[in-house]
Amino acid sequence: MGQLIKLQDYISRYELDIYKYPARFIRLKRKQWELYKEKWEYEKLRQQEPFESEQRSNVYIEEEKDNFWHKMKQKFKWRHSKEEILEAKVETETTYTDDEHFNLGDFKISNGPFPRTIEELKRQFLEDLFRVQLIWASSTFSSQSFIDYSYYREKNLKYFIQRFPDTYLLLYQPIFLLKKAPVESETIMLTPTETYCITFLEKEDGAVYLGSDQYFWDGRFNQRREKILNPLISLNRTESIVKGILKQENLDVPIKKIIISRNGYIDLPQVPYGVIIVDQRNYNEWFQRMRLSKTPLKSTQFKAAKCILEHCKTTAMPRRDEGFKYQ
Repeated sequence: MGQLIKLQDYISRYELDIYKYPARFIRLKRKQWELYKEKWEYEKLRQQEPFESEQRSNVYIEEEKDNFWHKMKQKFKWRHSKEEILEAKVETETTYTDDEHFNLGDFKISNGPFPRTIEELKRQFLEDLFRVQLIWASSTFSSQSFIDYSYYREKNLKYFIQRFPDTYLLLYQPIFLLKKAPVESETIMLTPTETYCITFLEKEDGAVYLGSDQYFWDGRFNQRREKILNPLISLNRTESIVKGILKQENLDVPIKKIIISRNGYIDLPQVPYGVIIVDQRNYNEWFQRMRLSKTPLKSTQFKAAKCILEHCKTTAMPRRDEGFKYQ
């Protein structure tokens, strides 16, 4: 699951300490999955009990429940929110700071339909983690940004977060401050070995995009044609910004530009150096190669993310619930 370290100009937890939060998220994700799976397995077994077992006395049922929850509480601490959604805080020997308690409390078990299969459980888990990612990318323990709730339905954002490895760090359409002026950019993804500037061309299914070095490309959609802005213009601008920032820090990180069209075709006669075209013809191959990467997080990747984040614009205000602590 890719990690969202910056969303537009919202304050991000990763801005506080890029070296700490990626590893912390991976650790908490694994612990939360264990909780999900254990709770799901118990509920599934309980629902599969023979009909006669449901006729047991209320006393016996309550005793059984008490025994189960007593065992569960040895591993997990539970509390109920106002919406009666369970929140789990994993109990370890570590003494957590207030900020770490806040991070653990972000993980919630949703009240959606009961998953019938392990695959349904995984999908529910990914949806809940997506919500957590947006929390981490729009708030800290002391500050918060007012997130546009359309991002909760943003398909491309979900695509990056839910379909790529934990070691991929994502800046989704970040806004940079260059000479005190805000500059919008394309999505940036930092992998352990490379940095990608990414944009999409997905107006309609089966569309054909005829590329060139001109300001406009020719888009063919069924029976009509339409001029579209050359996507390399914004990609080149984003690459230039990232390259300039990394050069200031003497960081030698390969930067590539990707145009993705999962539902169409891109015909660019002369593909510029450093540009990758991904369309219906090679998407599956490219996606599997990216997704199956096993390279761990790298020091250079953290350094690159840190200096890029330092040049991003951040708009935030003090949290209304500042000072809140988990009991």
